[in-house]
Amino acid sequence: MKKSFLPALLAMLMLATVAPTFTACSDDDDDKNNSEQTESQKLQYDDLDIFQRAICNIDSAGQLVRYEIGQALHDAEPQHLYIGVDDIEEAAKMFRTWIAPDVKLPAGNADLTAELTDTLGHAQGTIYFRAGSGQTVAEVTYSPETKLKYIDKITFLLNSAWPYNSGEKVWHLGDIRSFRITGNCGEGLADNDKQLNFVLVQEGGNGLYAVWAAITNNKYTNSSGKQKWGVENSFDKVFYSDYCPTRSSADYITIMLRENWAYFVEKFNQAGCGPLDASASYWINSTHWDWGRYYECMVYSSGYVSGITQGNGEERFLLKIDWLRDGELPLTPTGGSEGFPGEGCANLFDGNGSTKWLTINPRTKSEVSGKDCWWVEFQTDSPIKPYSYKLLTGNDTGHYPERNPKSGALYGKKNARSQWTLIDSRTNFELPSGNYVWKEYQVNGTRGDYMYFRFEVYEQVAGGSVQLSELQLCY
Repeated sequence: MKKSFLPALLAMLMLATVAPTFTACSDDDDDKNNSEQTESQKLQYDDLDIFQRAICNIDSAGQLVRYEIGQALHDAEPQHLYIGVDDIEEAAKMFRTWIAPDVKLPAGNADLTAELTDTLGHAQGTIYFRAGSGQTVAEVTYSPETKLKYIDKITFLLNSAWPYNSGEKVWHLGDIRSFRITGNCGEGLADNDKQLNFVLVQEGGNGLYAVWAAITNNKYTNSSGKQKWGVENSFDKVFYSDYCPTRSSADYITIMLRENWAYFVEKFNQAGCGPLDASASYWINSTHWDWGRYYECMVYSSGYVSGITQGNGEERFLLKIDWLRDGELPLTPTGGSEGFPGEGCANLFDGNGSTKWLTINPRTKSEVSGKDCWWVEFQTDSPIKPYSYKLLTGNDTGHYPERNPKSGALYGKKNARSQWTLIDSRTNFELPSGNYVWKEYQVNGTRGDYMYFRFEVYEQVAGGSVQLSELQLCY
């Protein structure tokens, strides 16, 4: 199925932090872009920030957590991203969603130039979208004064030219999988509320993430009574979860559902997430006056992403998983070596690279290997045959490279009563010293179907603690 993307207008919703400025427009202003504005109000956006955050997930310290879209294909060019498309029309549609709505772009699908300004109208540089030739559909570059981070160039390749097309997809549109809400995101939830059936609403691959969506059973709150599934804002601090979509992501999911409505109604019913309802009252909490425009927000409440309003007043939550590549899966932690407060081993499986496991106690003797180690155990929802596993370095490994694991092993067993089997062992993981860097390891032990896993770390590079952000299995 051909991939779908948000219309350009929805790019305005990709505002992690928007500082709007209103300026009066004269009566003879013929700018059609302002036709939706009322009382002659014109919006100014931080255009550079909108473009940056459309491509990169960046933490509060300014560090790259992951790319939201695009994939580096060459180790020598880690900031040159590639995206697979069918034609230049598809590439141009995607490019327009990254551009703030106050930026004028010419019609057509080639030679698009975006002049960026901040909220005060000061120039921020220029971004170019130019048609390519041959297997290169188009390229995105920018002027020297444009202060983008973590992006050198974006190249749109023909899907048929993508170098990994020979691999078989593991996940397909409409697939249903049971995933557990893990890490701190599941704090305080009943066990049956942590397990949800998600539907694949967009296939991943060729520089795109797969997108899974589910709707919760009820309204979740944390111990302080704040709404659990929310995005932090300046008015009411709530627990941030990567499972909760931003406003733009929620709208994106809504569009994907409505483009194939009957199909997804059936799939969400099969997953126990339905019934979906096409009426606006199901998806829209309110019509909201926001920065001079009316927005029909899919999940809006008090300025942050909240829930879906039901006819009986109940508020459920739309959740998504979009940080997985094809063949990866969320894992459920079941125990491990103690970490510092808020930095326990469950953070390895929460899908949020900005959280981490930082051990607090010395090594203990393993009943499995007999070695002194730090350890974590986790499981899948059904047996899998892993062919590799991946480790993500911590958020401050650049400052503390000595915390990287040096030697360790991965074990698996088919059920709780089975004996542990060695899947892989390493005398040197050779993890890089940079923040948020993935490294993948092909398994070199016994391949088999496993549901329970144990990861042991025998040595760190130096010092007294081990630090990791994420652990992922591929199968």
